[in-house]
Amino acid sequence: MVSAQSLSAASLRESLIRLRKGAALARPTSVLTALTPEVREHLAESSGALPGSPDEARHLVAVLQRGVAQLSTDQRAHIEVDFNLDAEHQHPTLTERQESLAQKLGCAAKTVRRRADQALETLIYVLLATYTPAGRAGQVDVPADAPAVANLTDFWGLTAGARIDIVCSEIPAAERPEYAEPSDRNYLRYAKFADLDTLIYLRTRFAQLSPDVVVRDFAPSEYYDTQADVLCVVGGPPWNAKFREFLPMLPFHFEPHPLGEDDPLVVPELGLTISPHWTARQELLQDLAVLTRLTLGNGTTVFLFGGCLTLGVLGAARCLLEPDRGLRSAGYMTNLVGHDDFVLVIETRRVGGLVDVTDLSTAEPLLVLARAANKPFTAIVDNTSRYPATVRASS
Repeated sequence: MVSAQSLSAASLRESLIRLRKGAALARPTSVLTALTPEVREHLAESSGALPGSPDEARHLVAVLQRGVAQLSTDQRAHIEVDFNLDAEHQHPTLTERQESLAQKLGCAAKTVRRRADQALETLIYVLLATYTPAGRAGQVDVPADAPAVANLTDFWGLTAGARIDIVCSEIPAAERPEYAEPSDRNYLRYAKFADLDTLIYLRTRFAQLSPDVVVRDFAPSEYYDTQADVLCVVGGPPWNAKFREFLPMLPFHFEPHPLGEDDPLVVPELGLTISPHWTARQELLQDLAVLTRLTLGNGTTVFLFGGCLTLGVLGAARCLLEPDRGLRSAGYMTNLVGHDDFVLVIETRRVGGLVDVTDLSTAEPLLVLARAANKPFTAIVDNTSRYPATVRASS
């Protein structure tokens, strides 16, 4: 007898990946060959069905369908296509089904595959959380506060073998040290990079979360590739030309000011100008962390890490990547916007040498704008009235 505690997520994942190939649940008896005996025993606990019998197959299909029913609307749609439960996209192979859904959604097949993989991880979480020795077979008992993402690799698209490109802001040529030039005898490539704290943090956390991803970093002047699975653009428009390329798609901009002055965040549609918060003695109290997610037509997911100052850029990276708190905050955002594009604005504080960002499971963000299917961004959370350095345009 294999207890629920001894069944690993990896074992369940392997069986479900095997099941969704070919005809999947359009041929219900597939569960008897695709799922390992351990997985079948785990999910069929207390059913009383004989192993390998039609009753066991029917029970297992019902268990999987009840698990699928617990997913969000978007994730359920992807899983139903994967497992051949959607009559509109019924095809003999997984590839054909996913391409059919991609055509309907008007996106790249790579996007559908990534979202389907994320939905599969959530289904694994549901099944493991439900079928435990303390539970009853067939009864769904997922904790009410369970995050909408099973882990941070889902949210950030860090699937095995994924290509992650980081384009980090660079110091203007006139401000760089001489050893930032390749011709210098003591040349240091990273000497021209700005927002180095954020670059190092991203590389470290991505490696910790998914050692199998391929991470490359570039300055904007070095980057011409467009084939990444995930593109991270670090640092705001003044020092990052790649960020400037995305500005026409965004509902905000940073108002440019001379070097040494703040570049306030401006949201024209809301008539908002939001600046860093300083004390009377010009000590920084709070900066704005601005994290944007966009999905391109070729399937690439773009994350833009911005802030009025370098503190905000680092806060944009840390808010949804920190252990535990990052998962809770990523779960909050997924519950709020699903897979839609979004702009998240939160306060970021520095306490001594520590960077303090909000836990979104306990305190709402300052501002969230979102859009679906390239429609205009709209504000779905607006708490800017609580922030002291906010200016609203007169109506």
